[in-house]
Amino acid sequence: MQSSNIFITVDDDPINQFLSKVIITKNVENAEVISFSNVQDAMGFINDEKSSFHKIILLLDINMPQYDGWDFLDQFDHFDIGLKKKFDIYLLSSSTDKSDFNKAKFYPSVVDFISKPLTSTSLDIVFKRLKAA
Repeated sequence: MQSSNIFITVDDDPINQFLSKVIITKNVENAEVISFSNVQDAMGFINDEKSSFHKIILLLDINMPQYDGWDFLDQFDHFDIGLKKKFDIYLLSSSTDKSDFNKAKFYPSVVDFISKPLTSTSLDIVFKRLKAA
């Protein structure tokens, strides 16, 4: 897992998973996209692979059955600070609920809120923020 552009997507919708992967691989050189349809599998992967991570861009859906994006963020907040610094988390959601935007501000791991579907333009915004950091 030494790719310089690693993306993890967590979304229960296979169409959005596919669209995100296509947009990322078309626009990002040497992109590796790792997709999960639920929070539990994503958390398991992060726990198992944490020692091999460098910088990860994580695109997280908010509304999913059983465990949602907020549950992911609550669990993620308990990780070691060194691991958390390796992640830039973007909420990728179709939600237009202002309370979701406001709630996202209380999670220090969340960089921004992006509307679905992922586009080349929104991906450009992610990379501009990454370069500015």
